[in-house]
Amino acid sequence: MSVFEKVRTTLGTYGDTDVRAVLQEDHKLIRQLAKDLAEAESAPQRRQLVRELKPLLTAHARSEEASVYTPMMQLRKSVDSREAGNEGMVEHNLVDIILERLSSTPDASADLWKAHAKVLHELLEHHIKEEENEVFEELGEHFDDAQREGMAVQFLQGRDKLLNPKPAVKKATSRKLASHKRDAVAAG
Repeated sequence: MSVFEKVRTTLGTYGDTDVRAVLQEDHKLIRQLAKDLAEAESAPQRRQLVRELKPLLTAHARSEEASVYTPMMQLRKSVDSREAGNEGMVEHNLVDIILERLSSTPDASADLWKAHAKVLHELLEHHIKEEENEVFEELGEHFDDAQREGMAVQFLQGRDKLLNPKPAVKKATSRKLASHKRDAVAAG
């Protein structure tokens, strides 16, 4: 990894079209919704937050698995990348299980429901922190700018297709990609 790339990873500052920047934007919204869910006081508010979080988190996870984790797991030269990709997939699976329990349990005022919401929040915080450190470092080390931009386009197309079954953007330029990212965050 170049010194420049190491600094970018350490500071967490990436170009708008880098998949790491796109993922960070989603992570901000996911973190906030998960925090709000864990802290919500009323059952109706909790159910509403699950309805908001579940589709976003599911689309984010499936698209991230396809555009980021799969290429990482295919890197024969990097045990660290393969391990990080596999661990990310397992953590996504755990999130899916908790989300399903939250959305299928009718009594959002129950102590067990609140415990699931708290564990979901803690799991997401752990996962995002690990991802923004270890996974992002692996992305910087093993994928060049063009590859990371391609991952960002693939991620956004996959996520948006899952969130909104309309046809996704076919080819995004750097400007369109940055604009699309801002619109997605504003709509979230």
